[in-house]
Amino acid sequence: MRFLLALALFSGLLVCGPASAEKLVSTLSDDAVEITSNFTGSNITVFGAVDGAKSASGERDYEVAIVVAGPQMPLVVRRKGQVAGIWINTASREFYNVPSFYVIHMSENLNDAASQQLLARYKLDFADLGFSRDASYTPQDEAFAKALVELKKQKELFVKRGDAVTFLAPNVFRTTFHLPSAIPVGTYHVSVFLFRHEELVAAEVQSLLVEKSGFSDRIARFSTEQPLLYGLFAVMVAVFTGWMAGIIFRRN
Repeated sequence: MRFLLALALFSGLLVCGPASAEKLVSTLSDDAVEITSNFTGSNITVFGAVDGAKSASGERDYEVAIVVAGPQMPLVVRRKGQVAGIWINTASREFYNVPSFYVIHMSENLNDAASQQLLARYKLDFADLGFSRDASYTPQDEAFAKALVELKKQKELFVKRGDAVTFLAPNVFRTTFHLPSAIPVGTYHVSVFLFRHEELVAAEVQSLLVEKSGFSDRIARFSTEQPLLYGLFAVMVAVFTGWMAGIIFRRN
């Protein structure tokens, strides 16, 4: 239903007359994602349109960047080294305010021509995130920050795509981002930035709720609300499972 409403809205904007000022309108295909025991990931589509778009030539002169940011959390990065023939943790670095999920989608022209100042101002590159900036004081800290980014990329939790925002018309655009199965729960923020000639024309932020549901959610809540009972129950299940396995595989 949200998808159909979005299409109707943006189709109407295509035929509307000029407005007094440009206004960015965007919406999500879903505003909530439920994680169940068989969750394998989900796709969310962002639609956007510019109401009162101005273009002297009738061609598109807008560029768009869309950022999806998950809850922030502290993380520790450890480096292993060989000491006396044994691989152990030899150094570590703790980072604060690390986004648990960070996806950057940009229109192709913006990705090709954006200045470093623009990328840094609106955090359109992983090197411009807060924890990376703090880590740039020493070469060792910077190396740990880069390693953290690479680990996030491998898990598809940090993604940057320079041609992911598609314009359906000079003032209508869309993109689809993927939520992998490893995403943490919490409130995500979807930020849409509209640029013209590297100048910010408008911006909009929406919330996306990712939460657990079903049996796995009940187990997780029970473990945090009643930790003692959960521990006793886990021990009983382990003992019972071992006892049953002994009976089933007992050899006469």
